[in-house]
Amino acid sequence: MAVPRVKSTAVLIGYNADGRCVYSEIIDIHDYYDAEHIWDQPARIKRLKLEKVRGFLFRSDGELDQEFESNIDIRTGTYAGGSVRCADGTELRDP
Repeated sequence: MAVPRVKSTAVLIGYNADGRCVYSEIIDIHDYYDAEHIWDQPARIKRLKLEKVRGFLFRSDGELDQEFESNIDIRTGTYAGGSVRCADGTELRDP
């Protein structure tokens, strides 16, 4: 049986301090690069108590292009650091 693949898609999952999912979104990869995101909305971050967003970006061939984790300071609703793992194995960290 063929396994369906997620293609040209961004999958975003957000968690609170207890590890509970408080946000999720699956969007076209082009919209991901052009649109406003949850981390651009400090008031919404504070309301959801969103502390971490994990993202998975899939290419048009269905291969995982990038996986990232962003940490958010819920007091200010702003980015507080994170990490990125690219398809080529490159890993980047932002304190």
